Amino acid sequence: MILPIVVFLVALGAGLHWERRGLRWIVVVAIVVAPLRGGLLALADDAGLPDSGLAINALVPALVAALAVGVYLKLRPRLADLPKLLLVGWGLIALVAVVNLPVQDVGLKLYGVGLAQYLVYPTLAIAAWPLYQEGDLRKLSRLFIAMGLVVAATVLMQAAGVHGFIQAASAQIEGFAANRYAGVTGSYLHTSAFLGVISVLVMGELLKLQALRDRAIGTALLAMVLSGQILTFSRSGIVIALIGVCALLLLDARGRRIAFLSMVIPAAAVALIVGTIGGVAPGAAGDRVTSGFDPSGDEGNSLRSEAFGEGIDRFRDNTVVHQAFGEGLGSTGNARKLVNGEVFAVESYYLKLLVETGVFGVILIGGFLVWAAYTFARVLWLRRKPWIASVAAAGLGLSLYNAIYPALETQILALVWWLMLAICLRSEAEGDAAAVEEGAGSVAQDGSGHDRVLVSP
Repeated sequence: MILPIVVFLVALGAGLHWERRGLRWIVVVAIVVAPLRGGLLALADDAGLPDSGLAINALVPALVAALAVGVYLKLRPRLADLPKLLLVGWGLIALVAVVNLPVQDVGLKLYGVGLAQYLVYPTLAIAAWPLYQEGDLRKLSRLFIAMGLVVAATVLMQAAGVHGFIQAASAQIEGFAANRYAGVTGSYLHTSAFLGVISVLVMGELLKLQALRDRAIGTALLAMVLSGQILTFSRSGIVIALIGVCALLLLDARGRRIAFLSMVIPAAAVALIVGTIGGVAPGAAGDRVTSGFDPSGDEGNSLRSEAFGEGIDRFRDNTVVHQAFGEGLGSTGNARKLVNGEVFAVESYYLKLLVETGVFGVILIGGFLVWAAYTFARVLWLRRKPWIASVAAAGLGLSLYNAIYPALETQILALVWWLMLAICLRSEAEGDAAAVEEGAGSVAQDGSGHDRVLVSP
């Protein structure tokens, strides 16, 4: 575990030395490192790094810890300067964790890993808040897009036969109609959902493009992301992308629907061609998506139903105390891999909450997640800036995905989800502040009956 400690110390030193500039770069590095987990694990295994799984997965938490300490020491933000709703979410999770600690039976090491899964990414969203400057929110969205392009490129490389940097991601899966390519994340599901989010963000950028050259470049970039998505042979990202397309078409492409579709449709066509070359025929891809709506005729859905049932049975068989407050953070999912335990997978983040944190945790944390989904929907409905709408649409799609997959357990998906929530809340706050300034500049009458202009200080 020496590597995460070194990363923490180096990042903290940079933040303290270069202050705001250094702290902002910590946020960038965390976003860059998170999608590269599979490749970093492959390198760590090749180098014989002890406890490589735990060490690599601890890199982003180490960066976030350095960011939080650095922001506190250098900026000393007041609670009033931080996003209240994100603080509420952080506080609810922390409260559930504190209540869960005395009743957990997973052991302190696994509990600690689980605690990091729950709290690292809301901490990142809150700690980054005081660092934002004008224009940073869009830069953040575009950084996500850049990393999505990197991931998509690695998927295409793997499909082309270059896979030495991929973590145990064999493309040949028994029982599937096509090969599956994970790229540098090391997980088909993680890559699929992540690229689904990125495709929606790219679509938001397309809505503002006017020049033919810019539209051609935008179409090519979207085609690259969708090609990577198709080659994962997973439904999740495609569904998230479809939610984004429909939302943007209905709400934000008014007057530009034909231009928007003239970029999206060719990009999708190119992705289908690339998928065919990579072994994912259009028919197989279509069947894969539509089979998601067939509860009994799809093997994946059958396995998911079994996992749902096993999770419910596990909750039902627990003691009354564990039913109320959970059997322990990290007791389900891949966290057990990091402490050499047997993995118990659940196919829903809400079911994960039920088993790990009990009814108490589902009410508090689950309630916050429902509110967050509502926030994404509200911003999507009210905002007319296409790139903000695309962030909200992507966040809404990922929030809905939580119902059938523990998305926020995944490092890259949790990181993106929390920062997208922060972007939406910040955009609302900035919009409200602009409205107040505009109102403060309205014309009123002074005591002498003459018109005067009220200007905010």
